[in-house]
Amino acid sequence: MSDSSGKRRVRGVIESVNGRANGRGVPELSQAVLRLEDGSTLEVRMPQPLGAERNFRALPVAFDFIDFGVCPICLEPKPRSREHVPPHSVGGSVITMTCETCNNEFGSKYEPHLRNRYENAIGKVRLSGKNLPGLRNAGEYLLRENTSGGFVLFQHGRHDPAVNQIIREHEFEMSYVPIDATRSHIAAVKTAYLAGCVALRQIPRTPHADALRTALLSARDVPRTQDLTVDDTVTSIKVARSAHQPNPGEIVLMAFSDGSEPAMIISFNRVFAVNWPLDPITGFTRRVD
Repeated sequence: MSDSSGKRRVRGVIESVNGRANGRGVPELSQAVLRLEDGSTLEVRMPQPLGAERNFRALPVAFDFIDFGVCPICLEPKPRSREHVPPHSVGGSVITMTCETCNNEFGSKYEPHLRNRYENAIGKVRLSGKNLPGLRNAGEYLLRENTSGGFVLFQHGRHDPAVNQIIREHEFEMSYVPIDATRSHIAAVKTAYLAGCVALRQIPRTPHADALRTALLSARDVPRTQDLTVDDTVTSIKVARSAHQPNPGEIVLMAFSDGSEPAMIISFNRVFAVNWPLDPITGFTRRVD
């Protein structure tokens, strides 16, 4: 490996790693130690989120499975799809039922972008070398950082065998599809909306909840080739990432107060959190530990 200053590249082997093998919902290669050929070590981790830290307190709220008898998103009766919250790809469990259309459309259009953001993965990478022209499939790359904050890329997934030769040339061109932050945001808000309904043990029928469902349905029905316009009802709901180690499958309602209006968030896997997406809270089902 080397940096842009032209320093000598050195090889290394992964000495220890923490990743998906430690549990579904743990980002692939979330932490690793590499032993380099010169005897030194290189520690890598998930990039640390920016912004100020806040301390929240967990509230004793249950997120136990419930079938509402209708799809919580479109209100179609007798939903038949088992809905993972958060999505299965980031370690979620089934806690409610949705209709096939909502499950499939959100699962194919939006949740892959949330998964890529969760994993800090750069998808559909193509490489082209000086002696091997033409773009070659390089799979995806996981973006990690070292303890100094410098970025490190790890190739992951199936790739053209020629990619290894291209990388050894030290000079190559890379193209990739960046994470779609808007689609990732929609998937996170949809996840929080479903979790909120499960926490309340009901599907709210208020003007605000109706507006949020309308916005989600509009996103669901947008053709894949059409530009996406997102309603303020969705964009006003903030999504944040924490620096905690993941706890796969954990959903926790949390509260924060700085003397003004109390803030509520729903934390997923201790990795990402979404503002409470529904109307002010009036009651919950207590969690039994």
